[in-house]
Amino acid sequence: MVPPGTESRDMTKKTKTKSAAPLGPTPIDDLPPRRRAILGAAFDVLMEHGYAGASTLEIATRAKVSKRELYAEFGNKAGILEALIASTASRMQVPLKLPEATDRATLATILTRYGVTALTELTHPAVLAINRLAVAESGARSDLGHILDRAGREPNRIALGRLIGHAQEAGFLGKGDADRISGQFFSLLFGDIQVRLMMGVIAPPDANEIQRRAEAAAEAVLQLYPCPVTRT
Repeated sequence: MVPPGTESRDMTKKTKTKSAAPLGPTPIDDLPPRRRAILGAAFDVLMEHGYAGASTLEIATRAKVSKRELYAEFGNKAGILEALIASTASRMQVPLKLPEATDRATLATILTRYGVTALTELTHPAVLAINRLAVAESGARSDLGHILDRAGREPNRIALGRLIGHAQEAGFLGKGDADRISGQFFSLLFGDIQVRLMMGVIAPPDANEIQRRAEAAAEAVLQLYPCPVTRT
């Protein structure tokens, strides 16, 4: 039996061990060099020490910048982490910045593209590693989970809900709470993939599986919310 109070520390150790493997291309690779260096260093320090144990001095040292530069760029440690998470969130929202849907077929295309991007980004090993760390530290009064929700989940929820709301106003998606429809889309898109990935029992889905799931989720939403019937 694990002694009381040590579960979180043990889980954090396991998280850090798993994250030691090469993670491949990450969501920060296309950022400007200095910003990329700081966020890359922040990720490494987080994986080694956890959020509570990560120091801005060590992040700055590894990124080869001064603490003054680090604070000028991000404000504080929470700001660094928010920027790291926001880099994934912003990439997910790219498909939603396309021209607004003008019919159901275009809406299906946008939802599918968004689904492909969301699945690709959120099943990336680097993103999964941060989520595992948030779970590991959730009982230790860590702010990591709140930052993940605020900088990652919330902006995407709002962006997808806005798209759905516009489609409803245009008359080619049925009535219903936009936030609830967004949640249904995500549930259909992911199923139990994230939980199983977090447990390490499956590999991330390949491009074909991602495309199939995104198309199926978009089609299901359109079927669940058909166009309102126009009475003459």
